[in-house]
Amino acid sequence: MNEQSSTLTLSQPPLEAETHQGTGRTVLVVEDEPGLAEVLAVNLRESGFEPIVAHDGLEALYALDRVSPQAILLDLHLPQVTGFRLIQLLKRRPDVPRVPVIVITALSFQEAEEAVRAGADDFITKPFVPIEVVERINRVLERYT
Repeated sequence: MNEQSSTLTLSQPPLEAETHQGTGRTVLVVEDEPGLAEVLAVNLRESGFEPIVAHDGLEALYALDRVSPQAILLDLHLPQVTGFRLIQLLKRRPDVPRVPVIVITALSFQEAEEAVRAGADDFITKPFVPIEVVERINRVLERYT
């Protein structure tokens, strides 16, 4: 990966993301803790969303080559490509339409605010109640419609 390049196109598929046409309510969940990723996916599915899970920032970039999610739930501390770096890359990719990003993090409130300044639309600090995630997604999506 050339970090000086203004665009990044990856062709290798992620482990859990395939090409989806889906429900029109697709959410890309980028979380490296498998248990938490599963909790988020189950709650999203039960709320009518179609979750696509990526376990690191690189998988998320691969997924975005195949999926056009309506929202992204993004952990900041990720292997491969950090959440902060992923936000920067998303802002520079002309092939990815503007997608709201909600940061989910155990980092400090200050670091979560930095993510919002970098381009995230909202943040949730860990621990959280799963229904709060669904409510935040719905609120952010209302702002985009």
